[in-house]
Amino acid sequence: MTYVETIKRGNKEYYYITKNLRAGLNTWKKIRIYIGDKRPTKSEIRKYAKQIEKQVEQEGLKRSEYSYLGEEDAETLQDLKEGYKEWLKKTPESLKNKLYDDFVIRFTYHSNAIEGNRLTLRQTALILKDKVIPSGVRASDYHEAVNGKECLEFLKEYKGELNNRLLEKVNKILTKDTGVVYGGRIRFFDVKIEGSKHVPPSNEEVKKHLLNMYKWYSANKKQLHPFELATMIHAKLTWIHPFEDGNGRTSRAVMNWILMKNSYPMFFIPFEKREEYYMTLEEADKENFKEYVAQMLRLIIDQVRSYGKRKEN
Repeated sequence: MTYVETIKRGNKEYYYITKNLRAGLNTWKKIRIYIGDKRPTKSEIRKYAKQIEKQVEQEGLKRSEYSYLGEEDAETLQDLKEGYKEWLKKTPESLKNKLYDDFVIRFTYHSNAIEGNRLTLRQTALILKDKVIPSGVRASDYHEAVNGKECLEFLKEYKGELNNRLLEKVNKILTKDTGVVYGGRIRFFDVKIEGSKHVPPSNEEVKKHLLNMYKWYSANKKQLHPFELATMIHAKLTWIHPFEDGNGRTSRAVMNWILMKNSYPMFFIPFEKREEYYMTLEEADKENFKEYVAQMLRLIIDQVRSYGKRKEN
């Protein structure tokens, strides 16, 4: 993706046409053309974008394919990462904390709502921000909101690896005081998913599949793009369904932990796109992983575009 990059020096802003191009395994080359101190027009952007493409061809920079991500999607995510990094540098701690708190509220609301929690976004904010319990809410809905925040706080500080201890801790937090009998315990009984064609593996096979997932993660955590890694672990966890309840919330939390570990901003799956999300997971169940990863990015693309500096094609 070619975009306009603004760099501020003193009281003046300078404009560049910029493109992030993959030069190797998880390495990127930034190509810039300096424009001046006036924002370029659309025709100028197109003109300089063509110059960049010509430079790419002349230098023989080849685009290396990712396992699941399309090249344009990978460039979009790289732009996001750099924009997010710059935003972190320039933003006061007070504002970063405020926006993080807002994300916690939205992530908790959307992730819980997907699973049937009846709280509204406003009610979730009242509980998590204002410490107010709205009248008429179910106790389990209230606890799921409080647990969602506690889970993200735990993951923010967690420095260990992906393993059973992490999954059990996350699931235990998320299901605390919600009526789940075996919260935080790998299931020893079979389960079914209401409204889904997928039948999770039998309880005798769960630990074997989890072990294979950890081995896969270790083998691929330095090979795959972080977005691929995070979304693939999400798919594997939802397929295994290792707990009595809270599997979706656990997998979405762990997915964000992987992104956070790799300096990417976290995101939520919008409740309004729940049906699309379920259909996306079905692509993973059918092992159409390229389509699955592409659709996952489509689900959260508006959030991706909201981070960092403004970009224009």
